[in-house]
Amino acid sequence: MSALALLTVLDLSTTHLRQETCDRLNSYQGVIAHKMEYGWLMYVPAEPDDDVDKDRWPTELPPIVALARDNGCTYVLFDRNAGTTDRLRTFDW
Repeated sequence: MSALALLTVLDLSTTHLRQETCDRLNSYQGVIAHKMEYGWLMYVPAEPDDDVDKDRWPTELPPIVALARDNGCTYVLFDRNAGTTDRLRTFDW
């Protein structure tokens, strides 16, 4: 029998992303995101990928990934009804 694995998800409002970022979220190198009915589910690898050119990411993504990693999260769920945090920038759209 294999070991049980638990995944932790950081639940954030979609307002922590710009609309343009949401429209292209899965197209950035190193970002794996799944479009859902009310937002996106984005994978957060445990270790930074040295091959990923994060300089080409939208400016709001690296702090979100860092916050997720700092809290041991495997995924970020961006949901339009989720809460916001003052630790991250928000965008009106």
